[in-house]
Amino acid sequence: MEWIRIAAVTVAVLLLGIKDTYAQQHYKGVSALELNYGTNIFGNADNFVNLSYSRYINRKSYWKIGANYFEKTYEYSITLPESETTLTRETKAKDIYIDGNYHYTLASNLKSVYWGLNIGAFTGVEHKKHSDKEYQFIIGPKVGTEMEVFILPRMALLASVQQYWNPFSFHEWNTVWNIGIKALLY
Repeated sequence: MEWIRIAAVTVAVLLLGIKDTYAQQHYKGVSALELNYGTNIFGNADNFVNLSYSRYINRKSYWKIGANYFEKTYEYSITLPESETTLTRETKAKDIYIDGNYHYTLASNLKSVYWGLNIGAFTGVEHKKHSDKEYQFIIGPKVGTEMEVFILPRMALLASVQQYWNPFSFHEWNTVWNIGIKALLY
């Protein structure tokens, strides 16, 4: 339940905003680096980490590419041949992948708060710790929503929710929330 408290505080901070922050956010050609951490919303609270680079197309849209790491908890069974006993184990699969996204701003105060939707795709590998196919190729689409609140002229707090569909994974659908920080590079 700790993640619910963290999410509530993050949303409260983002909704309150910072009134007097002025910077060159969302201008054509401005690039940024961001670091995010989050967890899976449904099921176990597995870790999600993202490092991304973005470049603004105009005041309402930007492209983002990133490197990601995502853990997924799963159970698997092993039957011991000598005793015919079935053992069930819980372990984590590790997804390592790159993604590309297009972000479009739907609402903004044009000073410090920006909210929008994004669509993208990802590809990479999934590593599982048991004898059946240790590495699996993963690829799929993703959609999400993201809010940026600029707390300094070149720095923003981020909060987002993303839905991944991966037809090659043992968990095809994953919904992830994350918070992070974005630094503009200009």
